[in-house]
Amino acid sequence: MRATLLSFVGFGLLLIGSSSLRAQDELRSVIDKAIKAQGGEEKINKHKAGTSRSKGHVDVQGMSIDFTEEAFFHLPNKVKSVQQLDVMGMPVKIMVGFDGAKAWLNVNGKDVDMMLDKIADLMHEQIYLSEVTRLTALKDKKFELSSLGEAKVQDKPAIGIRVANKDHKDINLFFDKETGLLVKFEHRTVDFNTQQEVNEERIITEFQDKDGTKEPKKAIINRDGKKYIDVEVLEVKYQDDIDDTQFSKP
Repeated sequence: MRATLLSFVGFGLLLIGSSSLRAQDELRSVIDKAIKAQGGEEKINKHKAGTSRSKGHVDVQGMSIDFTEEAFFHLPNKVKSVQQLDVMGMPVKIMVGFDGAKAWLNVNGKDVDMMLDKIADLMHEQIYLSEVTRLTALKDKKFELSSLGEAKVQDKPAIGIRVANKDHKDINLFFDKETGLLVKFEHRTVDFNTQQEVNEERIITEFQDKDGTKEPKKAIINRDGKKYIDVEVLEVKYQDDIDDTQFSKP
């Protein structure tokens, strides 16, 4: 009986392992469909750098503030954002960047040295978020995928997948069941106005075609269930390279 029991236990473990592998394969097939819907791995990975221009407004401290933004990136770890805001009729220019090693912040032409460590941490998470939502990297076994089941995004059925990595916070991805496109993602982040951790969700409400790929055109960002930002991407340009000085402290 003991030998038979051990055999059944071993068979049960094999079944569990097989089921887990099948589940991972099913989740990765959702990712593969999304990559194909976005334009395919070759086109997504073609360029390592780029710029974008966008506009929108942010709801913060009881105000609705219009803004424009020009963003720069160079994979794997350089980013910069230049934001122009209209705060109660007063123009404010905010520049923030990460050169691959250090973060910097400049407001209206003056360097701000406060909270640079926290800004660097936030930049690291944003870079990781970009890596995950790019999708092609998720084939790497360093990412652990788990099912979130079915959900609704803008009243349409979607499939949810949680992405885990021991060095980062979890990110939840939601893919439109029909088109396969990534239509929402959510993660935990820090609100610098309150210094509190919040749940942030980004819902892509419209896509545009760009060089054979599907790119977000319009999006809504919510924090803890409340509307935070709505944004429209005006222009995207991809490049093979951007000079490192673009990401250096001005």
